[in-house]
Amino acid sequence: TADNLVYAGVAFLSIGMLLGSLWAKEAWGNYWSWDPKETWAVITWMGYLIYIHLRLFGRVGSKSLYVLLIFSFLTLQMCWYGVNYLPAAQQSIHLYNRNN
Repeated sequence: TADNLVYAGVAFLSIGMLLGSLWAKEAWGNYWSWDPKETWAVITWMGYLIYIHLRLFGRVGSKSLYVLLIFSFLTLQMCWYGVNYLPAAQQSIHLYNRNN
């Protein structure tokens, strides 16, 4: 079901954010820099965590949960693709398609 995919995805996203922050500390000297890519990753993570929380403990209708699931998926797409087109992201440390 979709719930199993969400649980697995959140687990991998959480591990990736944790290991990424540890790597960033070694590479750049700080765990978090509020870069647009990092910020959208947190927004995505929080959207899916809210979905899981409401799914397991809330008394929310299925239609609301589906809307939240779609919203969370759209934030994931923003994190993967859309951030590269934001004006604030042009100075991002997470843009790998620049020619220097």
